[in-house]
Amino acid sequence: MKIFLKSFAVIIFIIVLLIVVATQLISTEDIFNQVSTKVEQSTGRTLTVDGEQSLSVFPSLSLVLNDVHFSNVTGGSKPDMASISELMIHIPWLSVFSGELAIEKFVINDPDILLEKSVDGTVNWQFSTLAGAESTTEQSPTDDKSINLPDAFDISLGQVEINGGKLTFIDHQSKETKVIDQLNLAVKLPSLREPLNLSGSVRYMTQVLELESSITTPAKAINNQPFSVELDLTSALVKLTYKGDVVQQGKELSGKLSVSGDSVKKLLNWQNIPLAAKDEAFNKFSFSTNMGFANDNLTLNELMVNLDALAFKGSTTITLSTPLKLVSNIDLGILDLNPYLPEPTSEATPADDTASQPIVWDDTALDLSALASLNADISIKSSQLFVRDIKLGKNEIAVVLNNSVANVQLKSFQGYEGSGSGAIKVNANKKPYQITTKFDLANINAEPLLNDAVGFDKLLGKGQLTWDLSTKGISQRDFIQQLNGHLDISFIDGAVKGVNLAAIAKSASSIMQGNLSAVSLDSDFSNADKTDFAALTGKFTLTNGVANTDNLSLNNPFIRISGTGDIDLPKTNVNLQVKSKIVASTQGQAAESTDAGVVIPIKITGPFHNIKIRPDVSSGAKDKVKDKVKDKLKDKLKGLFG
Repeated sequence: MKIFLKSFAVIIFIIVLLIVVATQLISTEDIFNQVSTKVEQSTGRTLTVDGEQSLSVFPSLSLVLNDVHFSNVTGGSKPDMASISELMIHIPWLSVFSGELAIEKFVINDPDILLEKSVDGTVNWQFSTLAGAESTTEQSPTDDKSINLPDAFDISLGQVEINGGKLTFIDHQSKETKVIDQLNLAVKLPSLREPLNLSGSVRYMTQVLELESSITTPAKAINNQPFSVELDLTSALVKLTYKGDVVQQGKELSGKLSVSGDSVKKLLNWQNIPLAAKDEAFNKFSFSTNMGFANDNLTLNELMVNLDALAFKGSTTITLSTPLKLVSNIDLGILDLNPYLPEPTSEATPADDTASQPIVWDDTALDLSALASLNADISIKSSQLFVRDIKLGKNEIAVVLNNSVANVQLKSFQGYEGSGSGAIKVNANKKPYQITTKFDLANINAEPLLNDAVGFDKLLGKGQLTWDLSTKGISQRDFIQQLNGHLDISFIDGAVKGVNLAAIAKSASSIMQGNLSAVSLDSDFSNADKTDFAALTGKFTLTNGVANTDNLSLNNPFIRISGTGDIDLPKTNVNLQVKSKIVASTQGQAAESTDAGVVIPIKITGPFHNIKIRPDVSSGAKDKVKDKVKDKLKDKLKGLFG
């Protein structure tokens, strides 16, 4: 035991003696010069210390440097790319005798790091070795800005701690500046040729971001070789994960990206982007995709997007060119846009019941120049679509935008018990802009479609709507004034709500029999009344905004209605002449005689906001009834049509 104790005492004495000798022989300036030389050989930048330098041996061999500066690229906005208030380097003290510098730990306090992109696109974090530096690794012939580490050179930091400070990014091309501060990071780097692991937190725009990241390997990243990256970033607003490969310092990427959060509104507000939305809209979201970026093409495959109750999937390719090019194929699933639409404005009815106001077309010039900034080929489909009160089934839309010409094709449409197709073309590559539309909708249920679309609920029945219209101009007024083409309607087995023409027919039958006591025309428009029809058809030809028809027709077992006239859209005026023929034959609709019955001419005239419907007894009826009956019809129909 005594021998053991004596041996242990001798060993301790030798260690202490070696430490004392080391402190006498080791110069802090020599150690720093070794570090500075290796940094300059690796990066081509200088590392200087303007503050105090000190060396301590207990509890470990530690070099403390104050006011450290790492130089910026020539022409940078500031002389330093990084400045550090205090740098503590922990060194295995026995390594000083081996001739190889080994660093087991760095502690960096209050760093100020500057990353910047110049106007010509070069960045200050691309390093170049000193001329004449030895290198056994082949340099990329396509990128003379990259550096190559000598095979014998390596750094073993063990762990790097970064406490406080900030990182500033300046883009001199876009004149944007971003700052990340309150750095609290730990970096583990056993070797430049082994994985680098980073963990900790930073603050960006008042939000603390927790992060975990790894790079394999730093040597490949420095040598501009492909390397792998894993990143997990979490904050109170968003969680982001990425796992993939990086080539040419970010010029090429491939991997899996996912982003999720509890509120789009809060996330945008954090970025100073205001978003006014309903409580149930723009809340929980998620986004995942297999992402690739190469040759200015960003590809998003197996794209999955969830927003509130919505779910989208598809693929997208974005080409970063001028103009920007977008190719996308998206399945929207069940798309309910109502939570994301603003509430419709409602104007209070004036006390004098003059709510209807003249329609004034806006002549403000439209600017469609933004179409020139994008070329696109987009295919969108959905199984259901809800827009306000409009409800559609399966539909598929193709949008092609090229050289300011947009072609929108409704390839398939299902809704309101019918189907259809159509196309819209907008040519905005020169003024005046030109717009053409062509649609064909079949077996459409009129009442819910018109009610949901424009709030018109007076027409029942199923049928067809077709139109082929074109226009040109630079304002709403221009488009209305230059509207040309045709519109056809055809509905069967329906009704017009608001008036019972059958009751008028019965009274007309009594008129023809001379039984004036049975005449009763004291009725008014009411949703409780309706006129059934077997067919309602009409063809309108539009010329410079004026729709003309000469074959508007409604067939009923007791009533035959035909109409002619104009609807002047630019002047918002109606001028229609309608003839209501009350069939005298008991065969009703089957009657073939065109002479049977009493004809009641009606004029529909006036501006859109104040249309008048009046009987016209100056023709037709006077050949069928006596003057007394004529006067009675005039009085009663005045009451009926206002």
